[in-house]
This record gives sequence, C-alpha cells and structure tokens, in this order.
Amino acid sequence: MRNLYLRFFFSFWSAMVVVLAVTVAIAIWLAIQRREGELDRQDLLARQASAVLASEGVPGLRDWLLIQLPRLRPDRLYVVDVHGQDLLGRPVPVYLQARVGRGPYPDLLPLDREARLLSQLISPNDETFALSLSTQRIGPLGILGGPETPLITAAVTLLVSAVVCYLLARFLSAPIQQLRNATHSIAAGDLGVRVASSVGKRRDELALLAIDFDAMAARLRTLIEQQQQLLRDVSHELRSPLARLQMALGLARRPQADLGKELDRIEHEAQRLDELIGEILSLCRLDDPARVLQQEEVALEEVLDTLCENARFEADARQVRVDLQLEPGLAVSGDRELLYRAIENVLRNAVRFSPQGGLVTVQAAQTDGDIEISIRDQGPGVPEALLGRIFEPFYRVAAARDRDSGGYGIGLAITARVVKLHGGSARAANADGTGGLIVTLRFPAA
Repeated sequence: MRNLYLRFFFSFWSAMVVVLAVTVAIAIWLAIQRREGELDRQDLLARQASAVLASEGVPGLRDWLLIQLPRLRPDRLYVVDVHGQDLLGRPVPVYLQARVGRGPYPDLLPLDREARLLSQLISPNDETFALSLSTQRIGPLGILGGPETPLITAAVTLLVSAVVCYLLARFLSAPIQQLRNATHSIAAGDLGVRVASSVGKRRDELALLAIDFDAMAARLRTLIEQQQQLLRDVSHELRSPLARLQMALGLARRPQADLGKELDRIEHEAQRLDELIGEILSLCRLDDPARVLQQEEVALEEVLDTLCENARFEADARQVRVDLQLEPGLAVSGDRELLYRAIENVLRNAVRFSPQGGLVTVQAAQTDGDIEISIRDQGPGVPEALLGRIFEPFYRVAAARDRDSGGYGIGLAITARVVKLHGGSARAANADGTGGLIVTLRFPAA
C-alpha cells in the first residue's frame, strides 16, 4: 500500500501546486494588463481634463467631471485644488490630501491596497489641480481576489486534474492490462506465461501482484503436471493387478484348472487392487484445498507406544527389533487419525526394509519449540540424488525398494502431505556408520 499511497499523495499535491502556480501566473498577467489599461485611461482622462480646463476653465472642468462620474465609481475619480478640496465638494481621501501640493506627481503611487494615479492639471490662469484615478480595490488575497479568479481556478484545476488523472490511469492500467492478458492466456491453456518481467523496475503493489501472479502460474503449472503424472502413474499401477486378474481368470477357465487356487489368486489381486484404490483416494483427499483438519491435542506417547507395539508383530517374524526413545509429555495439535497413519507409513517401511536381525529406532524429542520424530532403519538406504523424491507419489527406488516389497510408493507421499497439513516438514537422510535411512518428521508443538 505504501508505494501507491505515496504516489497518489504526491500526485495530488503536485497537481495542487501546479494549479496554484498557473492560477497565480494568469492572475499576475491579468493584473498587469489591467494596470496598463488603468494607466492608459488615466492618461486619456488627464488629456481630456487639460483640454477642458484650457478651453472652458474651472466651470467647464467641473461639468466634465460630473459627466465622467456616472461612467466610473464616484470614489475613483477626483479633481482637487492645491488646498486639497474636491471640485464637487466631496470628501477627499487622506492619501490624496497628503499628496496635493507636493508635485510633480508620480504616475503610480501605491498606498494602502490600491494603486492611486495622480496627474497634474494647470489652467490658463496658472491654477494647479490634481486629477486622481484609483484602480479597483484588490481583495484580501491580493491578485487572486480579482473577479475572474474563480473561473481561472476552475479551468486550470479541470485541465491539470485531467492530465494527472490520465497519467495515473495509464500508470495503473498498463500492468493491469498485462495481468488481464496473462489470465486469458492461462485460461486458454498457456501455463508458461509470465508478467513480472514486463512491469519493468516498478516496486509498488502492482509489481508485487505481478510477482505473486507468476508464482501462482508456476504453482498451477506444477500442480497440473503433477496431476497428469499422477494419472499416468495410477493407470500404470492399476494395469498390473488387472493383468494378473485377467491371467488368473484365464487359468481358471481351463478344463483341468485348480479353481480353489485360482480363486484365491483372484481374491488376492482384488484385495491388492482395493488397497491401491484406497491409497489413491486417501492421497487425493489430502490434496483437497477445502479440507479442514480436526484439531485436537494428540499425546505422542500414546500414539508411538501403540504404533511400535503393532510394528513389533511384523518385525518379530524377521527378528527385527523396534526401540522407542521418547521424551515424556510431548503433544501435537491436529488430526489423530492422520498423524497415526503418517507415522505408521514410515515405521512400516523401516521394518520392511530392515535386514533380518536389524534394529529400527524411533526417537521423539522437542527441539526449538517443535517436536521431531525420527525413525531409523538399518536397510540399504537411498541414493543421495533420490532422497528428495521418495515422498513423491508412486516413486520407488530400484532394487531394495520395489513393488515386490509390498508397497505402492504412496505411503511416504501421504506422510509428507499429512505433515505439511499440520504445518510441519518431512525429510530423509542416509544414516552414517551402520547405514540405513533416517526419516524425520517435524511438527509444531501443541
């Protein structure tokens, strides 16, 4: 908000300064023109008065003055004698009384807030008179107090505001139009469109919006690519049990087929297919952005004790030990069922890939305000270059961790999504020394 706010703020006050400057300039120009007109009128009246005084004397000058007054304000034109008395007997302003008899008179005499003009008249009898024509009184705002000032101000304000609004509208509409074109391109299927580079060196909110738009477009492209990859992986995974089902049906149709054996195989493949579909549905439900977690305080001691006890049934058959090292009082806020399943997937993988007589270690402790659960096995580990991919759906490491071990490559993907939904993170690393894989799940403490 700050950058656009400052831009609007400075644009507004810049426009006000321009309006004031232009208005003052025009008012000064009009004042100069008006002053020059007054000087011309003063000169004209002085020549006329001198001619009348020379031809008709003082009575004629008085009559001429009576004729001129209706054309001017009565308090603007005076003809006074050396004693400061007006020919028509009107009260004479103080400034005029102070100047009479001090000739020669200046053409421009600034007093008070009026510019009074004085001209000297001399009759044939050497009588001296002073003709004074005052300009119109200027208001308290000086040159801005003229009668035409409101009209000038309105016109200048309209013109300046139109220019400023046009520049602001162009400044704002250009990136918005680029964003609009980019959204149309995305709607048409072009997910590679980007707009941040087109806004130039801007650092305002619209530039940040363009950066966020690019991030959104990149994320959308990634999600769609992941969805397409997921569909390909699902199709591939479903093809194998379906092929085995078809093979079992074909064998069952043979005249001398062992129906019991083949039906058992069909049942086994149907169960595997049902498990796979269940895993896929679970993964899709976790990716639902509208999903709302059931929040409750989950005691890890209870969850890990139950998981380790269940894992020992599977581990005992292969003489694998499961060791639990747990700090008391640890708790996580979230969905108990999802947390249980996320940890179970990692623990079952560790048991499955541990060698006979191996050890699986489960540790839980609080670190820097978060809770870390690490599960370590003594299996073959994972190549360093592939550690970041084991949390991807349907990804399996060749040799030691293929589908023959009983997994579909979805368990760790579900774990990663559950941990992310709870505001945590999941990472994997190869263990030093004895070998094996360490999977660490980090959650915010309740």
